[in-house]
Amino acid sequence: MYEKELKISQSAARQAGLFLKKEFFDWHKKNIGYKIHNERATWCDRQAEKIIFKAIRKNFPNYDILSEESGQLDKNSNYTWIIDPLDGTTNFTMHHPMFSVAIALAYKNEIVMGVIYSPILDELYYATKNGGAFKDQRPLKLASTKDFKKAVITYCHGSGRKNTEKAYRLYKRFHDLCHHCRHFGSTSLELAMVASGKTEAHVVSGARLWDVAAGTILIKEAGGKVTDWQNKNWTMKSPTILAGAKTMHTLCLKELQKIRLA
Repeated sequence: MYEKELKISQSAARQAGLFLKKEFFDWHKKNIGYKIHNERATWCDRQAEKIIFKAIRKNFPNYDILSEESGQLDKNSNYTWIIDPLDGTTNFTMHHPMFSVAIALAYKNEIVMGVIYSPILDELYYATKNGGAFKDQRPLKLASTKDFKKAVITYCHGSGRKNTEKAYRLYKRFHDLCHHCRHFGSTSLELAMVASGKTEAHVVSGARLWDVAAGTILIKEAGGKVTDWQNKNWTMKSPTILAGAKTMHTLCLKELQKIRLA
């Protein structure tokens, strides 16, 4: 199921990624702009979005679209494409290779497909509902770590003072408990890292849908657990995320409850 959607979104992600890779190495061409909350934006974000839009509109003209750059474009469809054409713009402008293209598809408010492409590493992650999760055609496998002292936990946060303060508390709590606690600056890739067993869990405060949609289905289809901080099943309206292998999810949830009560 969703074979055509997967094929088109994989191709679109690669095309956008190849464009971003070229621009990444042509450093002198970049002009940095700023959106609300001083978030960085470049013409590359918008051009990558155009590449993806062209492929999607040609093949699925009646689907809704939600994109970081253009917002909500409604066609009154049960299907919605959720797009982050450049997840990790600040990294991109710093000439840091940790950025990605993320494309997800929702059906009636449920994520049913996700694609994440890392242009510099040339790694393509993808998953469909009940179809498994893969990286470059190889099934993804979550980490089996059950000890915080051997775990790497990643985190990120949305804009605003409250989310920033939560992130400070997250970092302090998990930094003291874990082997490492890190923030890489591309939420999609951080979720893909969990799904592929490179890290043990990812925690998000103030999650924006286009940042997390594709990654959530990767982790679910790899056998992991994705909830909010109250341990309720994650939905497209959830403001927080805790994602990881089931044992590590349980351990992290206990610590999050301590942070919330502190």
